[in-house]
Amino acid sequence: MCFGGAPKPDKKAMLYQQAADMTRENNRMVAQNQQQERMDQQYAEQLAISTAPPPPPPAESAATAAPALENAGATTPSNIRKGMGRRKLRGDVAGGTGGLSIPSV
Repeated sequence: MCFGGAPKPDKKAMLYQQAADMTRENNRMVAQNQQQERMDQQYAEQLAISTAPPPPPPAESAATAAPALENAGATTPSNIRKGMGRRKLRGDVAGGTGGLSIPSV
C-alpha cells in the first residue's frame, strides 16, 4: 500500500481566500460605481451648462463708458508719464536738485 502523495487541500483556507477575493471584488465594484456616478453628475452639469439660455444683454446704462475713478484726468497716459512729483518724494535727493540730503541737528 502506498500512503504517500500530495496532502489534501485545506478547504477552510480556500473558503477564506474566496471570501477575501469576493470582498476585494465587491470594494472594486463599489468604487467603480461611485466613479460612474461622479462622471454622470459631471455630464449632467455640462449638459445643463451647454443647453442653458444665453445671459441677458447688459443694462442700458452700461452702454456708455464711465471712468472708474473720480479724477479720470489723472489716469491719462500723459499724466501718468509726468508722475506726481516723484522727485519731491525721494529721500535720497536733497530738494530735488541732487546730492545727499542730511538733516541738520
